[in-house]
Amino acid sequence: MTLARGSEKSYASPTMTLSRREFLAGVSAIGAVWLTGAVSCRENTASDADSHAAEPLATDGAPKLVHFSAEDAADVEAITARIFPTDETPGAREAGVVFFIDRSFTTFAADQADFFADGLRNLNATVATLHPGISRFANLSDEQQDSVLRSIETTEFFDAIRFATIAGMFALPKYGGNKDYIGWKLVDQQSVMEYEPPFGWYDHPDNQRTLLGRVL
Repeated sequence: MTLARGSEKSYASPTMTLSRREFLAGVSAIGAVWLTGAVSCRENTASDADSHAAEPLATDGAPKLVHFSAEDAADVEAITARIFPTDETPGAREAGVVFFIDRSFTTFAADQADFFADGLRNLNATVATLHPGISRFANLSDEQQDSVLRSIETTEFFDAIRFATIAGMFALPKYGGNKDYIGWKLVDQQSVMEYEPPFGWYDHPDNQRTLLGRVL
């Protein structure tokens, strides 16, 4: 879903458009907690993901990279910032989505790391072809970035990074993204489980284990 800065229109697919407001309403209807659960279920093991959940912090408390080079991280952050841009509300950049994606390739999405690296290399090859003298996506203007992303939006790589961006916006902050619950605030999801009857049912470890295969 590529969102153009300064425009409410987004590109959910080559044939369908919807506004950010409509998209967020849809996510709200699904429930950010259950999106989080779906991402959690993709982990290789709960203990493996949890062992990395709180690791990537520098001594000053800021997140640090554990997989990407600084150059690749800049490209990924730029891509996510065009998919979920900053407008009147925070976007992927403020939510730290790049750190969610970075950490995923050392934990639950480790098997996708090579595919993603190939996709990023191919993207930058496209950048160099379309814009001679520029070799990295992050160095393009916003308009140029949007044009490049539109040229690849039917590819598996774009689908993968779009999913990762949305997941990073709404997954639990301990997985690297959704800083300060920015994503949840966009959909009015409070940083608790659910206030739906039966109250407290979703918080019970046994019920989380039954629904998600693990305790959040």
